[in-house]
Formats: sequence, structure tokens, C-alpha cells
Amino acid sequence: MDKGLRRIAGVMMMIAGIACDVWLAFGAPDDWEGAARVLRFGLGLASTGAITWGAGLIFWLPKHEHPEAADVT
Repeated sequence: MDKGLRRIAGVMMMIAGIACDVWLAFGAPDDWEGAARVLRFGLGLASTGAITWGAGLIFWLPKHEHPEAADVT
């Protein structure tokens, strides 16, 4: 995948994850009970994962481009 396209996809995923987290924190109904409460928890985990995965897409570095580990001997 092209570097620019990957970074745009990462930014879009982060924006979507942050928007979902903000909605869950400030706009979601507080009277969700039973299965809806579990769904709300799952949405929170998924949106946090989307933020993490988006950051991974933005700052991704292929294995062949990794800098060599410093030799501390």
C-alpha cells in the first residue's frame, strides 16, 4: 500500500474511533440495560482498537526498514 494512502486510512480510522468514543462518553443513552450495556462496552473496546490500529497505520515501518538494534556490549 502506498505510504500516503496508508496514512490517510490511519487518520480516518483514528477520527472514527475518537468520534465513537466521544459519542459513547457524552451522547449515548444512560438507560441501556442488559445486552445493550454489553454492546456499549464492546463498542468502546472496538473504537479504542480502531484508534490504536490507526496509529499503527500512520507510523508503520516495514521490517526491512527497521534500524538495527544498538549493540550495548
